[in-house]
Amino acid sequence: MVQPPRSAPSSDVPPHPLDAEWHIHINGQTYGPYNGHRIDEFIKEGRVDGATQVLPVGSENWMPASQDRYLSSLFRPSKQAAPPPINAAAGATVVHVVNQMNPAVLLDDSGAFGAKSPGVALLLSFLICGAGQMYCGRVGKGVLMLIGCIALWIVFLGWTIWIWSMIDAYATAKDMNLRYLRRLQAGQPV
Repeated sequence: MVQPPRSAPSSDVPPHPLDAEWHIHINGQTYGPYNGHRIDEFIKEGRVDGATQVLPVGSENWMPASQDRYLSSLFRPSKQAAPPPINAAAGATVVHVVNQMNPAVLLDDSGAFGAKSPGVALLLSFLICGAGQMYCGRVGKGVLMLIGCIALWIVFLGWTIWIWSMIDAYATAKDMNLRYLRRLQAGQPV
């Protein structure tokens, strides 16, 4: 007994817009038709861009791919949208802060690993001006303090930077310890 062929089950789900087909015109040659998913692959490979001429199957009008009703969405940046512009009254100061910290980074924002001892930082700055800052990972700041201290010793004022160096090294190490503990509590890698 021969059974009649079964028809495909009907579906209430409409087809995806990129299931349609387009011809592509590149370097004087016409290719295709390709469905939108394949054209998306071409875009990612760099073989098709927004200026590439496309012709939807069943149409007679060539147009740039970026102006096609369905393909234009493939050319939009996939990154997060830019924040809205900030307007301020005349003379106002506007500060826009964007946090783009990667939580997988093992370094803290000063570039040094882990917790630092404020006592060691103070002792190092007592022995050599700026050494405590270098211990805390702020090498540039430490070198500038050392150079400033040497320069001011010529006029017998180097002790001011030396004392400032000791106080700053202690405060920097304490600040780094607080950040280190916050990262531990937040479960971020250290």
